[in-house]
Amino acid sequence: MNIKYKNCIVELIDETSYTLNSSDNIHNYDKIISDDGISDNPTKYGINIRDSSGIVIKSCLLIGGSGAGTSVGRESCVIEEDTLFVCISNEIFSLSLINLELNWYKEVDFATAFGIYKMNEDFIIHGEMYITRINRKGEIVWQQSGSDIFVLPISNNSTNEIFEIKDNMIFAQSWDERKYCISYDGEIL
Repeated sequence: MNIKYKNCIVELIDETSYTLNSSDNIHNYDKIISDDGISDNPTKYGINIRDSSGIVIKSCLLIGGSGAGTSVGRESCVIEEDTLFVCISNEIFSLSLINLELNWYKEVDFATAFGIYKMNEDFIIHGEMYITRINRKGEIVWQQSGSDIFVLPISNNSTNEIFEIKDNMIFAQSWDERKYCISYDGEIL
């Protein structure tokens, strides 16, 4: 996944098969960032910062948390004021785009965090167990759980579109097909 930002391109690569300290990896990275500094959890994303001509000027391998595996998708990250916020496994990582240094990381769900979304001055995380609002410093403002997980069984007649932000409201649906409308302040309406 590529995102154009200012005069560069931010590239996220699913690196599930990347093995630490192996010469068989397809990509090499300048540094490795993980929540404990050493883990080899199964969810790994490569991050490349490319200049306007496509040359990689900075790179890192980001290793996700202890939750379920995730893959790179359009909801995997948000860029805001030279900061990259990445949703990986059950955590959110904040990285400086200037030098790909870690600002902070935060576990936001016990199981999986599916996506991060900008909403007003903060971010909303669609997790398996929780819908969470965090601020730019990674502090949890509120969390809401449902009657079941925020995932639906996929059948021929349904889609996985169970989460939406519209008109300053958050709409979610749980496994038992209950629908939720949550305000920006965390109230279930």
